[in-house]
Amino acid sequence: MLHNRREHRELSREQMENILFIVVITVFAMLVRMLLFPFESGDYHQFLRGWYEALKNNGGFAAVGMNIGDYMPTYLYFLAIFTYFPVSDLAAIKIISSVADIILAVYVMKIVNLKYENKTYGVLAYTGILFLPSVILNSAVWGQCDSIFTAALVACVYYFMQNKEDRAVTAFAIAFIFKLQAVFLAPLLLLLLLKRKVKLSTFLIVPLVYFVSILPAVMMGRSLTGLLTVYFSQAGQYKMIAMFLPNLYTWLPENTPGYISSAAVILAGGLVLISLFYFYRKKFTITNEVLVTLALFFALFMPFILPHMHERYYFLADILSVIFAFYFPKKFYVPVVTVLSSTYAVCHNLFNTDFFSVQLLGVIMLLVLISVAKHLVDLIKMNRIENEQVLI
Repeated sequence: MLHNRREHRELSREQMENILFIVVITVFAMLVRMLLFPFESGDYHQFLRGWYEALKNNGGFAAVGMNIGDYMPTYLYFLAIFTYFPVSDLAAIKIISSVADIILAVYVMKIVNLKYENKTYGVLAYTGILFLPSVILNSAVWGQCDSIFTAALVACVYYFMQNKEDRAVTAFAIAFIFKLQAVFLAPLLLLLLLKRKVKLSTFLIVPLVYFVSILPAVMMGRSLTGLLTVYFSQAGQYKMIAMFLPNLYTWLPENTPGYISSAAVILAGGLVLISLFYFYRKKFTITNEVLVTLALFFALFMPFILPHMHERYYFLADILSVIFAFYFPKKFYVPVVTVLSSTYAVCHNLFNTDFFSVQLLGVIMLLVLISVAKHLVDLIKMNRIENEQVLI
């Protein structure tokens, strides 16, 4: 009895220490971001500032019915709320993304905590995400909102690991109403459907969440048809076949004809179907380790094989690669290479950094993708052998 009380006190003290450290390190992470807030990116001048001004000059939330920007209105709702506070447009944009960084780090910590009894590893993962170069640059420098949809996708993976499919699909739906790039994880959900880990009816959550998200904008006067086709409009907006993301198309010239990019989209669809067919035919248990590896594989695979990818589209892979390294410490080089490559691509956009060949980076990312794919195949093979031994 006395031993149990002492152990409980020690555990409580450890928990309190972890909480205190998380609070302190979060303050430091936010201070770093605040010092970077004054940076004005090209996207801020070209898009974000105009959106914020349109909202502020037309009644804040009342203006969400206007045809502002090419994003889903869910992001504009957040911007509209900040127009009521005495804060600059630049600070508001970056505060939203920085808060999302914290939520993202929390879900990463939750996934790592499923692996280790020692919660210190989860705290380290939380810290790592908040100070990851690509994360800081994305939110505090560039003012992008990739942390929002990525946090939802990481939450999706977490809830699947907890066998909470309704929450997982809801999290995916939330990611989708912020960014089309949520589809990078769509093959994972389709595979889980094929493996009967998710009921088909559960996916009705996605259109439901989509409709609820656009309802305020529709009620304020925005076109329902326009809101239902936002992502179709985005798809044809950029003509460059590769926008400095190191992937399959970085070797092609900027003026590559449109029919080649159309063929590239069909090729990507075919490659995804091949991968899904392979994983579907393999008999294996979807453990947490397999799920983490599958998520990372598709987060790398999709932007690598798709055309018209922006510089920051390995952001989801950056985050999942950190989780992957905590689950497989010997593969620590995966996040190192992935994050460095992703950060270089982002710096090229923000600071015109140009000291390394993006074509060579594309080769390096291909090697990372192959390494993760091989690890996944080996993991499935080992999983299958263990299951067969149990049956014997």
